[in-house]
Amino acid sequence: MDAPEATPIPAPPVPGTTPPVSAPVRRFSRRRLFKLASGAVALGFGAEFLRVVAFTNVHTVIPGRVYRTAQLKPEPLQQFIAEKGIRTVVNLRGVCSNMPWYIGECQTSHTANINQEDITLSAKRYPAPVEVKRLVDVFDHTAYPIVMHCQRGADRTGLASTVAKLLMTNEDLATARHQMWFRYGHFPYGRTAVLDEFFDYYAAWLTARNEEHAPDRFRRWVNTDYCPGPYRADLSLIGPKTFPAGRGFSVTVRARNTSIEPWTFTPGGTGGIRLRHTLTDHPAGETKHKAHVGHLARVVNPGEHIDLVCGIPPQPAGSYMLHADLLHGQPIELLNTDFVQYGSEPLMTNVIVT
Repeated sequence: MDAPEATPIPAPPVPGTTPPVSAPVRRFSRRRLFKLASGAVALGFGAEFLRVVAFTNVHTVIPGRVYRTAQLKPEPLQQFIAEKGIRTVVNLRGVCSNMPWYIGECQTSHTANINQEDITLSAKRYPAPVEVKRLVDVFDHTAYPIVMHCQRGADRTGLASTVAKLLMTNEDLATARHQMWFRYGHFPYGRTAVLDEFFDYYAAWLTARNEEHAPDRFRRWVNTDYCPGPYRADLSLIGPKTFPAGRGFSVTVRARNTSIEPWTFTPGGTGGIRLRHTLTDHPAGETKHKAHVGHLARVVNPGEHIDLVCGIPPQPAGSYMLHADLLHGQPIELLNTDFVQYGSEPLMTNVIVT
């Protein structure tokens, strides 16, 4: 058996010299390591955020087939078309024929001899059923590869990218919804959360049927069952359509809730559901009266109805057109949501004053 090695004895210091000093061992506390890791994460997040906000927000959705970006200027768009062999540009901002960005994009697509598809989506409203149907139709019939964009490539582009995943891959709903993550610039809070709720409605529809996602099921939901929250109504006129001249009169509009959520009417000047009615001279089209009714505390559940009385001031004899539609009032009038924006039919009927 080998003998144990003897521990060497250090030599005594030479007189007149300084003994060597051992280098200190640098130790990292957990707190310091945590700070370093947090800083690295913050730096990476900051770089990603800067790329999303200040640059192009370019990502691959489905390799070789679907790409997503922010709004590109003509030269970067031209380069991207050439690099990826793009055959279709899908603009999710709608037709904006007087805007320089739209003119430049159309000219770039025309020069490249590729398709330009325009879909009108909003980052702060539920997607209108007709526009979702158009988006699905584009995915089903357009030429590939495609590139999709909105303004920042975050919210509307995230919704469209999720739809592309649902239609063209085997991913489940939860995985497809990763296209609406923070890394792309989308946040499921505030007004942009309505885009996340769109897929919540689809998930609830699947759950109610005890089904899992499949591309054909999503198509069926879009084409037959998708309802944008509370924004669907059946409006009809109750009572007479002929009234005497020179005297004020009232008409009663029955509003039946054909949506999937309750309507909430509230008293006061802002907020809640309202009925806006307009009386115009027919056929000249001059507006004679315009007002809102429904300033009351009332909840109308799906399948129920409410009768709303619209007062009209005295009018001369003639033929008039009554137009009525529900709207969801907001503190800022510009943000009001008309039901017709989601495909709900407004009431339009003739009124005779004799």
